[in-house]
Parts: sequence; structure tokens; C-alpha cells
Amino acid sequence: STFLPTLYSNQCSQFRSDHLFLMMLPSPMRSARISLIVIIVLPAAILKLVCSFQSRYINLHITPHSKRSLRSVSIDINCRHNKEDCDWDSELQQEAATALLPVFFREHTDGNLTSIKPITAENALKRLLRKKYSQRQQNNQTNNATIDQNKSMDESRGRLAELILGTSFMRLRHFVVASASNGNSAFPLPYPLNHTELSPLFDGKQICEFTSCSAEEKMSICEMMVAEHAKYIVSKDSKQQLESIQSLVGSSDDPALMLAIEHSIPLFLASALFSQYGYDTTKQICSLMNEPGPITIRKNAIKFKGTNDELCKWLLENDGVEAVPMKDIQNRPNLNACYDLDELKRCKGNGRVMGQLTSPVGCICINPPIDGKGRKKLPKSIWSMSSYQKGFFEVQDAGSQCIVAALSLDHPSMSDSISILDYCAGNGGKTFAISSAVFGRKIDSERDESGDTTAVVNIISHDVVDERLRQIKGSLSRVGFDLDKATGIAECIQDNLRCTLQTADLAELSDSDTLFDAVLVDAPCSSSGVLRRRPSQRWLMSKEDTLQSLPNLQLEIIQKAASFVKEGGVLVYATCSLLEEENEDVARSFEKSEVFRNGGFIPWPFSEDCDGFSEGDTHRGNDHEITLLPSEWNDGFFFARYKKG
Repeated sequence: STFLPTLYSNQCSQFRSDHLFLMMLPSPMRSARISLIVIIVLPAAILKLVCSFQSRYINLHITPHSKRSLRSVSIDINCRHNKEDCDWDSELQQEAATALLPVFFREHTDGNLTSIKPITAENALKRLLRKKYSQRQQNNQTNNATIDQNKSMDESRGRLAELILGTSFMRLRHFVVASASNGNSAFPLPYPLNHTELSPLFDGKQICEFTSCSAEEKMSICEMMVAEHAKYIVSKDSKQQLESIQSLVGSSDDPALMLAIEHSIPLFLASALFSQYGYDTTKQICSLMNEPGPITIRKNAIKFKGTNDELCKWLLENDGVEAVPMKDIQNRPNLNACYDLDELKRCKGNGRVMGQLTSPVGCICINPPIDGKGRKKLPKSIWSMSSYQKGFFEVQDAGSQCIVAALSLDHPSMSDSISILDYCAGNGGKTFAISSAVFGRKIDSERDESGDTTAVVNIISHDVVDERLRQIKGSLSRVGFDLDKATGIAECIQDNLRCTLQTADLAELSDSDTLFDAVLVDAPCSSSGVLRRRPSQRWLMSKEDTLQSLPNLQLEIIQKAASFVKEGGVLVYATCSLLEEENEDVARSFEKSEVFRNGGFIPWPFSEDCDGFSEGDTHRGNDHEITLLPSEWNDGFFFARYKKG
């Protein structure tokens, strides 16, 4: 009862899609009662969960309802269940189908009540697990259940999570395959699939709107889709499933339709990617959306003063975790490029696109694949590692690290004393990357005669969500800052540099009249470049919001942020989207605006020696903006940068 699950929806999420996150007991109790935790606490914690699922990989985010000091511990289930031994029994499939009924059909009857509001697959899973296992859990605790009994219960939970969450985000593929394989019946269309887009595929069948179908028909398609996902788990590239899809779309003149169905993404997103990147590149992007992302960390230069290699050695010796500097991985001779540069040149003639980045400073890969055999299971959660608790590193995607690198805080034009604004700070991932970069710079200033530091860096983190700013404050001590609760200003002093960090809402920021040497705008977006981290996000996207409303909001945000840049300062606009509407189009609109002209902004090209960016697997275009495509080693992002005056 002390666990309240919430979906971690921040744009700059640092949680990995390869892990199950639980909030556990404090360290003293954990070390004294480890066997009790394994037998009792762990199953109880797993019971209270909310999930965002990735095919064959489960990602659960738990936050504590209580304000007591709890330690975050994760259990790595980047484990594909032994597919030959998996028993996807009919009882579990039936339970999953029942749980998915209100997810797929907005109007459904639950007992005597009729609801028109859809629920998420995460909530459906949580509801089922609470109902199914709460009494059994109490009985197990009362009767001193064996480890094997608890293990069996945990396995069934995991399989239900795979069936419910996996069927949910793969709903388009499984609906098409199930309906194509089951005669000429009328099939109700799960939410939010589009009737107009799919009905032409079914010549001899009828796809009916869910409002005109019976409860039995709705349950039937849920059961068939769950059964298809059980097959998909065992064999992702099932020949039979792919043939069913091909038989339906083979005569279609829309290449994006096959990609949308095969990889289960909205047709409007597949069409937008296809028109912007071409077929082969879009196919690779869509494929990566359904694969687990890498686990990358960023060395915190405030707390760990050694090299990347020394941190990797520390991780192995103290936490038993294998880690490799990203630069070493990318220097391997057998590292293959993901994309066809000729196709990118044809499709993105005026944009610079990178299929592979150059490793930013401090970027390290945790538990990298070995000889193409996939990642091994981590011996412990990242959040329970002593190196993480000591603040030696932060979990951050390599592409996300490049956003901060785009500020070029070590550029000769930057003085020792500067002010920096993280305008869309979220939970502070890039704020802390900025602070680490600041302490990684070479500072020429020396202490004055009184012993005070002469170099001062001020960092402001701004966001419109107060809870995110509170989370930043909660991490300050571990990262290396001392927070003065009276003033709300955190401070870190090392050698001849003093760095302050504070949070501010829009009113506080506007009232201060402060201008900044560097402003970072990591704008809210569709997250189309990081969908493998947030697989459920694909069915929360709408065409109107993604292609119209979001770009309007993004333009408004960058124009407002530009007003905080001082003369000679730097402005970086970034998203984790791959769509031109949110990226290049917003940049062009900004460059045509009065704010741009009257502010004296000019594009600031990325130089060849800029950290994180080089020629490599790159199509050159506008040198002040970059689209970083997702790959085995990074997620997808866009950056554009400008100077004022």
C-alpha cells in the first residue's frame, strides 16, 4: 500500500527500456533483511506497477507514495523468456484479452456500468494484477511461501505484462494478421485504429466500428490479437504473420502502409517518415522502434575526476558491471553503418543527417552486446549501484548528451564566468549534463587575494511542471551540489570555479530580467525518435497534434526562450523527434520571425571538432542543424543552433 505507480512521461526520460524499476527499502534494512525482501517485499513491490512495454522487454516505472527515504532498485529483465519453454497458456491469454477490452474499445460495459473513456494498457495491467494476486500474495506471506512459489507467481505476472502491453502497442499488426486469418467475419476496429485507412485492405470482409459490434465480437478480436502476440513473442519474424500482412497490402500503392502494419505504428507517422527519409531508411527506423535501446551513461565530472576507462574499471570492480567507453565501441572495425547515405541525400537534400554520432565526452555504454549475442542480464539494478549512488554517473542516451555538447561550453568564445538557462528542464537530465560539462572545462581564472573563486557559472533550470523542478532539487546532493533551502540556490565549489544552480518557474524567470550566455530549448515533441523507450506513446499520438499543434507550440517556446539570450550568446533548439514538421520547419519559421531578425540571431554552424559531431556516416546539408537518426547506440534527435549578434 506504500507504492503509487505513475507513468514517467518526461520528454528527457533517463530510464531505460531494458529495466524493471521498483522502489525498495532503505539500505540498512535491505542489507539486514535481504532474504525477507526477496521472498516478501519484492513480490509485493512487483504487484504495484505500471508498465511501458517493449516487445519481449518490460519497463516498469514505480515511484513511492510515501515521503520516506526509499532507495530505487531495478531488476533487469532485459531477458527474453526462454521461448521454447514459455507456456503461454490459455488462461493467461484469456485474462489478458479481458483486461484489454476497455483499452481497445472506448465504449464497453463493465458490470452494469458503461464507460466511454479508454484506459491505458498500463492501468489495465495494474488493475488485473491487483485483483488477481493481492489475496494470493497475502496467503503466501501468511503461509511462508517458498521461493519457488513466489518465483512462479512472478513469472506469471511477467507473462501477463508481455501479453497485455505487447498486444497493446503492437495492436495494428496483430489486428491485421488476426482479421486476415479468420474468414470473412466482421471485425470491430480497436481504438485508435482508423477505419478509413484499413477498410480498403479487406475486400471480402467488413470492418465495423466498435459501436455497432456486440461484446462477444469485441472480446473475440481481443482474444485473437493476444494469441497473435503470443506467436510473435516466440518468433518475431513469423513467416506466416508476414505473409498474412503481405497478402493484404501487396496490391496497395502505398509503401508506407506495409511499414505501418509490419512494425505497428500509426500510418500517418509511417507516411511522414517515408516521405522525408525514403523506404529503406524508414524501414530501419521502424525496426529500431521495436527493439531495446542501449544503456548509456554519462560520467559526472563533478564527482568522478578520472577517465572514462577508470570509471569503467571502477564499475567492474565495485559493482560487477561491464562497461565500455562509447568511443571504443564506435572504433571497432566491424561496426556497420545503419543507413544508406545516397538515399538520405536524395530525400534530405537540404538537411544534415547523421546515422552515427561521434561519442561525446564521458559517454559510456553499460553492458554492451558481446559478439552479436545480445546483452547479458545485469547483476544488479543501475539505481542500486554504489557508483550511481555516489553520483559518479547519470543515465543518459548518447544522443541526448549531444544536445548539451551542441552548446559548446568549452568554445573559446565562452568566458570562464557564464550564465546558462535550461529552458525546458524536465527532470534535470540536461541540467546535470550542463553542470558536469562546466566542471570539465579548463578554467584559466585563479582565486583572488581573499581566496574567493573568480570564475562563477550560474545555471537556471526552468519548466512549466512544478513536480519536475522538485525532482531536480531532490537529486542535487547526489550530483554534487549543496542546497540552501532558505534561498533555493544550490552551490558547488571546486578548485577555482564556483557553480550555482537553481530552479525557476516562468514567473520567476520573467521577473528576474536575467539574460544568459547560453540557452538550451529541449522542446516537448512527439518523441518519434525515442519510441523504443516509450512504445505506448505511438498510440497516444494524433496526426493533428503531431503535425500541427506541437509545431505551433514549439515555435512559441523557442521565440520566448530567445528573449533570454544576451548579446553574443548561444541558442540551441532540440527535439527527440525525427519529423520535419517539428524540426526543420520550426527552425525555418523561427528564422523568418521578427524575434529572429530583431534579435540579431544568425545560424551557428557545427564545426568539425565540435564534441559529438563529425563527418562519419553523415549527409551534409545546413551546417547549423543536425538530424541524428536512431541506431544501435543512440536514439533519434534534432538540433539547431544560433548566435545572437
